[in-house]
Amino acid sequence: MRKVLSVLNIVEKIFLVGGFVSILGIMFLTTFDLLARKFFNYSIPSLYEFTEDYLMVGLVFLTIGYVYTIGGHVRVTVLEKYYPPYFKKPLEKVLKFLAFILFFFIMVKGWDVTVRAYEFKEVSASVLAYPLAPAFFLVPLGSALVCIRIFQSFFTSWESEETHGHSGVD
Repeated sequence: MRKVLSVLNIVEKIFLVGGFVSILGIMFLTTFDLLARKFFNYSIPSLYEFTEDYLMVGLVFLTIGYVYTIGGHVRVTVLEKYYPPYFKKPLEKVLKFLAFILFFFIMVKGWDVTVRAYEFKEVSASVLAYPLAPAFFLVPLGSALVCIRIFQSFFTSWESEETHGHSGVD
């Protein structure tokens, strides 16, 4: 099991580097395009579309698993202090399950869109007409990692409850 987690951590770090490259690409290309327009009256063709189709998708879906792992997703905790202690853990499990279902559906639908784009050789509407299937593939890839991390969090919390003798009611 440790080897699987080790491989998963390595994959997550590779995805994180991909997200880092995406954000750097967005920053540098947009800055270069702005300066080129300002000083040379030249704009990079299809930069906005490429940023939107590839770099933004890479930024979001390559980092989403890591953000889940560190607990960085947005949570609404306004009413949490009013919940009775015995209600918190079951609610957390239900919300994790719903998140798993959501990302599972995103993964499946993203895969369908990717396969369709690959089969029909779908390209962008921009001047460069670059293929869209690789960008679409980032959606099921990132969603799959989130599903794995959510699934892992179910068993990690169960194992910790069993090893520490918790019955689920504090």
